[in-house]
Amino acid sequence: MISGPPAAAMVAGKAALVCAGLLDGLGARYGAGCTNGHGICDLSRLSPRSTVATSAFILAGFAPVFAARHLLS
Repeated sequence: MISGPPAAAMVAGKAALVCAGLLDGLGARYGAGCTNGHGICDLSRLSPRSTVATSAFILAGFAPVFAARHLLS
């Protein structure tokens, strides 16, 4: 805390950032809402649809990271 926050470094190129933004928007459109809406608001209302959607979001994020770190290296 004394030295301040660490410097942020961008390791993705512009094309990867554009693709990520488009995929995020596409997922929000097909998922009938954003991940925050499903994960925070709808799970607190015990919505079965949002339980499935949030599980899918988490799995879709977990699977490629697991593959990249444990299966491909």
